[in-house]
Amino acid sequence: MKTVKRWLYSSWVFVLAGGILAVLTFPHLVSAYHLETGGRALGNPDLVPHNAPAALAHLHKAIEWEPDNAQAYRLLSKVYRSQGNWPAAAKSLARYTELRPDNPLGHIELAEVYETVETEMAAMHLAPLIAALPQAAVETPTVSVDTPFAQPDGPTWQRYVAATTFSLPPNSSERLALFMHPPSRIFYRLSLPTEPTVLRFGIGLAPAVLDWPGDGVTFEVLIDGQSVFQEHLDKDLARQGWQERRVDLSPWSGREVVLSLGVGPGPAGDVSGDWAGWGEPQVMDARLPELEALQPGVRLLDAWQRAGLTAEDFIARGEEARQAEQFDEALAWYERAMRLEPDLGDPWYYAGLLYEAQEQWLEALEAYERAIALDRFRQVGRSSPHYRSGIIHRWRVDPRQPGDALAAHEAALAADDFNSSAEAADCHYQRGEVLRWQKADPSEYVAEFQRAIELNPGHSWAHVLLGVTLYERDQDAAMAAAELLEALELAPQNKLAYYQLGEIYRQERRTDEAAAMYKQALEIDPGFEAAQERLAALRNKE
Repeated sequence: MKTVKRWLYSSWVFVLAGGILAVLTFPHLVSAYHLETGGRALGNPDLVPHNAPAALAHLHKAIEWEPDNAQAYRLLSKVYRSQGNWPAAAKSLARYTELRPDNPLGHIELAEVYETVETEMAAMHLAPLIAALPQAAVETPTVSVDTPFAQPDGPTWQRYVAATTFSLPPNSSERLALFMHPPSRIFYRLSLPTEPTVLRFGIGLAPAVLDWPGDGVTFEVLIDGQSVFQEHLDKDLARQGWQERRVDLSPWSGREVVLSLGVGPGPAGDVSGDWAGWGEPQVMDARLPELEALQPGVRLLDAWQRAGLTAEDFIARGEEARQAEQFDEALAWYERAMRLEPDLGDPWYYAGLLYEAQEQWLEALEAYERAIALDRFRQVGRSSPHYRSGIIHRWRVDPRQPGDALAAHEAALAADDFNSSAEAADCHYQRGEVLRWQKADPSEYVAEFQRAIELNPGHSWAHVLLGVTLYERDQDAAMAAAELLEALELAPQNKLAYYQLGEIYRQERRTDEAAAMYKQALEIDPGFEAAQERLAALRNKE
């Protein structure tokens, strides 16, 4: 009997424990079911848009049963991305990264969303009305008023309307503003896109008049003469700073309209000291404010940092793309590195190399100058951007700029921090070449060519110019010929080395050897005119 009781007791405990376990695990199992079903709906990337409604329903169910189901949030963001719903995609991925903060992939995917948001924003319609003021029509009284924007002998309307900046409330940052004194009105003729648009602006009063007497200003927006916005701004509200407002322009999508901004007096009709301001009035895509609210630029950097990414990571990807001649992709990676570490010169240097590869010499110079100005590098020698700039100044711009080239090479040599000894050697060679061209003391550029050879014995052009200079300076044919022959050992197809060796033999009256050198040069380049002329002159003497 006791055995039976013990068995019944243990069975009851087992059943109770099983029941408790079932209750505890049931939500997880149901959530897992919906997660798997939603994931299957997204299995084929081509079918994601078609399957999106079913996938969304299952994934929301998965989260309903298990609010901390991280993978459901990640898949949810994938669906929203396929629909172009970037705010929802960002929100879902942000929740995923909260639940899985140590998974860098989530932060990288979130950064990709913010980058896409920035791209979308850049492509959206945006018409700043302050910039369009010169093309607008202005209607004001002919009576002059005293405002800070009065121009001597200028038209009266400029006293009523002007582009300026306001700082509201006091001590806050400056904001572009369209100054208007009542009664006045501005008319813009605009072609609105087919996509829904809004007019966004702030209304405020100039800081100087906030403590003056008066009953404020009435702001009004009209479309084709129809009032679509009107608000009186009194002094008490104005002292609180800019009042942000928005007008829906969707009813006029795809049409050409006349949009008017006007200001009038307050209820008392007193316009004294009514210095009104429209803060950055802009006609924009209706989706833009929501995307701006995501703060994609700030959050993009945060996501990269949380993923553990560095400027070097982006530069490495950029270098892979540059080597593959995928220049647009490479530049995008360098620009990411610039954003992640704005004070680092390395990405600007690599951008310079990229522009050089595309023969965009002025852009390359600008990039190198930015790198030099930042003067902080991790992988690039401080001398290298100076060195590259010198080559461009010497050879790639029209007119050539030997003085700037010499200054750049001397700055590189003074820093003495090159990417390689071969680069340092060439910098000495380049400086020597400029000095030779400028007819400096031969001993100075001879020393440069010799230093180039010390650092890089394989520098064939340094051997060529050293040999030519030794003959010009010392008339030492043996030493000069030895340098030129060494250059030909290093670069057998160097037609100028053969030609210069021919010149030495000709001046030494070694006619047959000179002719042989000119012929060698012509074998490499049959159209080499200088060698043709020298060879013809030797034959005429025979």
